[in-house]
Amino acid sequence: MFLRPASIVPALLSIAMLISLLFTSISIATFAQGDSTPTIAVDEWYLETDVEWNNPYPRPNTIVGDAIWTVEAATFTSQYPSGFEFSVRVHNDTAPITLASVIWSHTPNELQRIETQNISADGQVRIRYRVEGVLPPWVAVNYYWSFVDAEGNRYRTNWFVGAEYLPNNPESWTRAESEDVIVVAQNTLPDDAIANTLDAMHQQRETFLQAWGALLPYKPRVILFGDQRAFNEWLGSTNSSILGLTEPEWGATIQVLNPDDTLADLTYGTVPHEIAHLYQFEFVGDRGFPAGSWFTEGNATLFELSQMYDYETRIRNIALEGNLPPLLENESFFAMSFGPDNRGRYGYDVGYTFWRWFIQEYGLSGHYQLITKLKEGETRNQALEQITGLSLYEIETRWAQWLGAESAAPPLIVPSTEYRFPPTATPFPSPR
Repeated sequence: MFLRPASIVPALLSIAMLISLLFTSISIATFAQGDSTPTIAVDEWYLETDVEWNNPYPRPNTIVGDAIWTVEAATFTSQYPSGFEFSVRVHNDTAPITLASVIWSHTPNELQRIETQNISADGQVRIRYRVEGVLPPWVAVNYYWSFVDAEGNRYRTNWFVGAEYLPNNPESWTRAESEDVIVVAQNTLPDDAIANTLDAMHQQRETFLQAWGALLPYKPRVILFGDQRAFNEWLGSTNSSILGLTEPEWGATIQVLNPDDTLADLTYGTVPHEIAHLYQFEFVGDRGFPAGSWFTEGNATLFELSQMYDYETRIRNIALEGNLPPLLENESFFAMSFGPDNRGRYGYDVGYTFWRWFIQEYGLSGHYQLITKLKEGETRNQALEQITGLSLYEIETRWAQWLGAESAAPPLIVPSTEYRFPPTATPFPSPR
């Protein structure tokens, strides 16, 4: 783990890029035997699903045809907040270069591409990407180049790894990195903001590993704005009710310290909650974790280390009054619903207690089993029945009774006589 002022990031990135370029230069002038391929109008290599090509990033150069290629002076330039530019110089000993493509990503599984036929006589290529919508500062930009010449010879470089989309004032931020996370915070935040975030992610490392079966295939980024004004300026909005965004394509969560919340709420509560959403997206996707559902938000809440209030006590009080909502067969019950106590976040808290009950009964290994079944295409309710060996009626009843509800069955759920899957033995060893 190390902590460093963000103002030295450009220098370090330049060194990293130079090292990467040196390694690339060693192998770029390579003669490849083989038949030349027909001239193509579109470079489709980036669409390959070869896992070794997409993740991890490093992979040897790839050449098709007889040309000897030279690629040099590859650079990445941030033009925050409007986008960024890639440039390179390329030539070979066979034919003019007719197509150049740059393929980049913020995380290993999300590729983007722009191509150009505008290549100067000396082989200089420039491609600019203009941001549509918003893109936060400090996200990773890893990229490679792909080229085609007039005779159909093709070449693609190694990945260039380590560039970041830097803001115009990097000196007003501080960047820290551990084995778990990259954190960048505006200097207007309290001194403990970064240290607390690193600590929270360290504390939850083993929990994430056991619950999901693996860590994320990339190091997630936490980008912390110091106040609502700065956050809204980046977002291009005056909506003060938006306090953060988490986007799997970015591999990052962007948050702001709400004046009504404590620093612990942000760093030990919101951050692990939002990182859990990145796990949901990575390992299952929207089908298993639909946005805004009690199931999705309750699951993310499970990973919080600090709570704004006692979520479980709130729902236990509602259970004692016999006012629990129908759950497993109620698709209209959303996370932001209001509860019978006239307070919001009802779905968050109800969902949290359901996951708490489930983990208490079946452990983190049960969580991993459930994630696996969702990933394989089972519905939520099918997966729950298979893992527990119970009907939906029995599952919901046991959860309600765990909360202290007097009624043995929540409303609107009726016993089912359908086939019941046999229980799955627990605990299972957590995958490593």
